[in-house]
Amino acid sequence: MGIKKKNIPGAAVSKKKKTDKDQLTKTATDKYYLLFNSINQGFCIIEMIWNNKHEPVDLRFLEVNTAFEKQTGIKNAVGRTMREIEPGIESHWYETYGKVSKTGAPVHFEEKATALMNRWYNVYAFPLENKSSKVAVLFDDITERKKAEDQRAKAEKTLLETEQKYRAELQQQVEERTIELKESKELLQSIADAIPDMISVQEYPSRKVIYFNREPYSISGLNADELSKKTIEDRHKLVHPDDLIGLQKYADSFASLPNNNITTVDYRVKNNLNEWIWLSARGKVFERDEKGNVISIVVVVQNVNFQKLREEEIAKQHNILKQAEELAKIGSWEYNIKTKEFLWSDGMYALFNMNKGKLVKPAIYLDHAIEKHRPVAEKIITAIEKSCQPFEEILYLNIDGNIKAIKIKATSLKNNKGQIEKMLGIDMDITASIESAQKIMDLNESLLAMNKELNSLNSELKNFNSITANNYSETLRQVYINLETIITTDARHLTDSGRANLRRAQSAIQKMKLLTNDITNYLELYDAGIKKELISPKINLQNVLNEMKGKIEDANAKIEIAELPTLSADPVLFSKLITNLIDNSIKFKKPNENSVVKISHTKSARLKNVLALLRGKPYTVITVTDNGIGFEITDRIFELFTQLQDHVKQKGSGMGLSICKKIMEMHGGHIIAEAEPEKGASFHCCFPE
Repeated sequence: MGIKKKNIPGAAVSKKKKTDKDQLTKTATDKYYLLFNSINQGFCIIEMIWNNKHEPVDLRFLEVNTAFEKQTGIKNAVGRTMREIEPGIESHWYETYGKVSKTGAPVHFEEKATALMNRWYNVYAFPLENKSSKVAVLFDDITERKKAEDQRAKAEKTLLETEQKYRAELQQQVEERTIELKESKELLQSIADAIPDMISVQEYPSRKVIYFNREPYSISGLNADELSKKTIEDRHKLVHPDDLIGLQKYADSFASLPNNNITTVDYRVKNNLNEWIWLSARGKVFERDEKGNVISIVVVVQNVNFQKLREEEIAKQHNILKQAEELAKIGSWEYNIKTKEFLWSDGMYALFNMNKGKLVKPAIYLDHAIEKHRPVAEKIITAIEKSCQPFEEILYLNIDGNIKAIKIKATSLKNNKGQIEKMLGIDMDITASIESAQKIMDLNESLLAMNKELNSLNSELKNFNSITANNYSETLRQVYINLETIITTDARHLTDSGRANLRRAQSAIQKMKLLTNDITNYLELYDAGIKKELISPKINLQNVLNEMKGKIEDANAKIEIAELPTLSADPVLFSKLITNLIDNSIKFKKPNENSVVKISHTKSARLKNVLALLRGKPYTVITVTDNGIGFEITDRIFELFTQLQDHVKQKGSGMGLSICKKIMEMHGGHIIAEAEPEKGASFHCCFPE
């Protein structure tokens, strides 16, 4: 009898399981290839090749995506080594990927591949398995961005737009591929952690976080683990009160949001440093239930704090510029050579008394120019529209019946090729300035006429004073002589009372003559002028003492002169100053006490009452001190005809100290008095150094 073959149930089940597993593996693999062949970034899996010292010396391409060839320019890379393809590639690429393979730590860097047509790459590299020589590399060709950085000022706007576009594309790719990437969670996590944006998948409507990438949250000062454990109400407590309503509308919008639409919101949150930072959230429906209700959403959050701060600063600067234009009555404009657009600031509309936003052309200058200035307006229009050369003109315009003088200054703006792209200009209303300048000119002419008249009158007055003083002195001298003749020749016919009256008359004549001489001396200072030179005061003082020798001996006075520094002064005026001060000291000596006059140098810091007066400028101070009767300090001591108390017998006109003050003023200096009754007086003469 033969043995009949029987079907074994267990074998069939095992075969079926194997088939299902292979089918699942194939499905996951297909999704994997679909994902990485659809992204814009280059992607490859490489295997490191080591030498006998376990040092990386080459790498072999195991897998590449469609974008790989576009990003690198390398064709048919799979199965080939890098040294076969490009022997001149830099060794640091092997070292970097070898380190990732050895340490198991992912890296993110930007590097230049000189051997690959000097291209720059933004690279994310991470190990596929622990202690494996296989490394996955996700990269972007950023060569153009690097070139643009050399022209940063020109390319800032373009770079920002490119970055936003890149982020939008990347976000869209992340949103569209999230389902496929669920089968490759470890790979998804590696990529997500390397992306600078905060990505989360949340249940809806509870908003419970079921997935997030931690690292970008930490960079922004937020703790993703703590946030994921908080309820939506607790998370809202971190949101700025002013942004809660907008954030709630954003959350509610997901319920009716179509699958392909994206909803956005900008809001502020408080980070771990207790700082308010701006975030921008872009959300999309991730999953729906059988009834079509949204059950989960994917949200990409971007830290836009820097951009917001820049926007606030720009708005602030714009507001300052607007206020400055209003205050200064100026406006700015730009003319695009290519598009012929003539754009105005708010200040320009204010200058022309026009509604903001109205379209204008350079011909508006001709429309408002007064008849006399139409050629100037035509010249300006030609410079803006045709010659495109810098210019500066003053144009008189008729604005609603009011004539305005407008100063227009413009220059050309060139691109990096040296071609003129725009004309930039500023218009300033200088009507008030021109009117003020005219008034000043009129006032100056009037002032010149008045000065001429005053000089003429002053000259006549000086001549009158000189002639009057000389004639008056001569008349007084004749009267005195005649009285003296009467006294000597007719003395026997005069009574004692008559002779006394004649003597009193002679005394009064002497005082009048002294007063006349002092007035003449004072007036002569106005014509004398000043000729400063470096003098040695002791030499000048010796000449003064020789001239006053008789008066000093008659008064039995003692003059003491200390060491004095050289100073800048007019020698004649200096001698006249000291003469008056010594004469003043002798005149007001104490009864029955010889006069002692000391002339010395005083440091300005030692003066009690004059520090404020001398502050900020160096002075050489010559002090004349006496032991006379002194006086009460008064503001009138240096005024014309000021004399001391009546009971003091004196020979003086009250002009001596006024002459001293005038001499010091001519030197640009000061004279200051310090005195007490019965304790003498000091006069400090402060000469500028």
